[in-house]
Amino acid sequence: MKFNLCRARKAAGLTQGELAKKIGVDIKTVGNWERENSYPNAEQVWNCAVALGCTPNDVLGWDSGRDGNGSQTLTAEEAEIVDCYRASAPQWQQNIAMTARAAAGESKKKAEDNLHAADGRKAANA
Repeated sequence: MKFNLCRARKAAGLTQGELAKKIGVDIKTVGNWERENSYPNAEQVWNCAVALGCTPNDVLGWDSGRDGNGSQTLTAEEAEIVDCYRASAPQWQQNIAMTARAAAGESKKKAEDNLHAADGRKAANA
């Protein structure tokens, strides 16, 4: 995790002391969080976000399109699909998920088959 409290605090124009006072902790606590000697709990992350006018993801250094494990940011088309899925009724969500899994499985199988075929051609030409 890339803890981002210092950057978020500076972007909000606050000192460590000002942030500490707003969220009810000691200035040394904020300093320790920023040096990553310790970490805030979930409630403290939320309080920091509120005080800094940002999201908990911003405090934690997570891009909104990332899951915290560094997964790739969603494209506009992927984000649209996710939004449509979330806006759907539960029975449609189940259908969408099954269709997506089936299509992804077929696509992956075809790609693996193509890769094996290409490897076979390389071996035959060697």
